Amino acid sequence: MRGILGRWFGFGPSAGPQLSGTANPEGWLLDIFGGMMTATGLRVSPALAMTVPAVAACVNILAEDLAKVPLIVYRRRADGGKDRATSHPLYRRLHSRSAPWRAAFHWRRAAVAAAIQHGNSFTRVVRDELARIDRLTLLPTGRTVTKWTEEGEPFFDTTTGGRVRTLSYQDVIHIPYRSDVDAGRDGGVYGVSPITRHPESIALAVATERFAAAFFRNGARPSAVVEVPGKIPNDDVASRLRGQLERLYSGMDSAFKIAILELGMKLKEFAFSNADSQLMEVRKEQAVEACRIFGVPPHKIGILDRATFSNIEHQAIEYVTGPLSALAKSVESAISIACLSEAEQEEYLVEHDLNGLLRGDIKTRYAAFAAARQWGWLSVDEIRELENLNPLPDGAGKTYLTPTNMAPADKSPPERDEDEDDEPPRRRSSLIGHNGGPLFF
Repeated sequence: MRGILGRWFGFGPSAGPQLSGTANPEGWLLDIFGGMMTATGLRVSPALAMTVPAVAACVNILAEDLAKVPLIVYRRRADGGKDRATSHPLYRRLHSRSAPWRAAFHWRRAAVAAAIQHGNSFTRVVRDELARIDRLTLLPTGRTVTKWTEEGEPFFDTTTGGRVRTLSYQDVIHIPYRSDVDAGRDGGVYGVSPITRHPESIALAVATERFAAAFFRNGARPSAVVEVPGKIPNDDVASRLRGQLERLYSGMDSAFKIAILELGMKLKEFAFSNADSQLMEVRKEQAVEACRIFGVPPHKIGILDRATFSNIEHQAIEYVTGPLSALAKSVESAISIACLSEAEQEEYLVEHDLNGLLRGDIKTRYAAFAAARQWGWLSVDEIRELENLNPLPDGAGKTYLTPTNMAPADKSPPERDEDEDDEPPRRRSSLIGHNGGPLFF
């Protein structure tokens, strides 16, 4: 009996009791109760939060922006540089296919989206008989429980097909989103989703969407009162009249129909409108609030009220160098810990190439390339590679230029000949003088 309860409520054999509180509830607790109760009366869960357009847009943008940039395994060089380790088994799994049947882009997008929605993402690392990485497969977030030993080392219990399997930290890529020590046990780190951190804001956005839907369901008209002279005979008659009116005149399809009232009834509408409720302003503010929660600039989800040509580029740069790069580092470290041994981590590194998201307009890029080319720290082939072009044939693009008027700082400039004339050489002109001969000046 204790074994069954342990699987449900997280009692590990060597980790001690794994409880879940209401401040930072684990995924299994949210799944059982359908989300956290809020003041609006709604239980907020990741599935409910994703019905809000702004929340879904923020999650999708973060996941897709990180999934579409190259995720590369590099090999460190002795001179401090790095080269692509295309021969490493992990390179192909991250760059092209996470498994023989799945593209790496789809796995990466799903893994990051799961981490943002649920706070944690789990990917099983499957190795072949030679301990080489064979494939990467996502584990169900709701059926994977993180536990820790007394030393703080994590391990994972995942349930598949009614069977519980315990996996070590080297078998699972665990991506925690906004890591929190309080949510872990014995010094372990566990991720917390913004959805569980800000349930009231998410619930208000859901309530606003539902109110807007109900508003238009009633023909974009507020409720009304039917006045009847005298007293209605009984409740059955009142229910019949109300049901008849709602069935015939409620909803968008019934808008602007002519009402036919009987028995001297009068229809009286409430003096209440969409503008009075400030519905559009509330919906827009909730969308901005979602951007604030997830760290996404409003213009990324189509809110362009405060976006200008002068600030939108800087907002995009701050987005890449801020929340997106932090998320990228979390993914990189999680992959390195699970997929590379300590000895391999000294030789290899996993890194996103975010430069594609920082590309400016063509005029700005070409001006930067010209400066880099003239000052000798980029070759033509390197510039062409940044522009997704092939190298020049016969090695013509590998030459670096050096300005001829520059000298090392520790050397004096060449001395000038004292007999050298300070006057610039006279130039010859091909103009013809008034006497028909050439004119020199």
